[in-house]
Amino acid sequence: MIINNLEIAVEHKAIKNMHLSVYPPDGRVKVSAPLLYSNERIELYVLQKWNWIQEKRAKVQQYKIQPEREYVSGEAHFFKGQNYRLKVIRNSSIERHAELSGTYINLYVKEKDLKTTCEKTLYDFYKKELQIILDEYIKKWSQILQININEYSIKKMRTRWGSCSPEKRTIIFNSELGKKDVSCIEYVVLHELTHIIERTHGDKFQAILNRYMPDWNNRKQKLNESAL
Repeated sequence: MIINNLEIAVEHKAIKNMHLSVYPPDGRVKVSAPLLYSNERIELYVLQKWNWIQEKRAKVQQYKIQPEREYVSGEAHFFKGQNYRLKVIRNSSIERHAELSGTYINLYVKEKDLKTTCEKTLYDFYKKELQIILDEYIKKWSQILQININEYSIKKMRTRWGSCSPEKRTIIFNSELGKKDVSCIEYVVLHELTHIIERTHGDKFQAILNRYMPDWNNRKQKLNESAL
């Protein structure tokens, strides 16, 4: 759908209300709409939100975007919200892995390993460390909210920090969360667990966040300071 020369991605879903999202780095706009909503109704909704869309697009286009990773010594990588330098250590006699050492992330790989192998080894490090954090916060907030989930997984996601399936009681977390401050990770955990109680982002959903995490908006803003 094109509105005022701007392409709007539209997705019809089994939901009650429309939701509007603007994604970094280029300000891509997406509308999620109930299954029976017409294009005319969606267009009217977008036009009513036009000023907000323009302000949000201007903001996300200013987000810091990390350059493409080369996985070489001296390169900057974030972990738990802190900036570390990568130190690539090549040794054919050791097992591939990564570990923290002061202000460095030491990446141990084989002598002839290519960039893709370095990337996979560092990804495994982030996934392992993120799982430790998620286990802690899922246990904490499941007890507070008095709910439970069947399972969760960690995967690469292009536009979301997390995704919940209330019917299956399963959650997917973005592996990039391992680079974020732990307070932001905790917010994502609470956000996704709350979807077990309330599917939409309406008043009930926000009331739960406001009750248990009054600073959730600040955490969300901090989480989105850089693009995925």
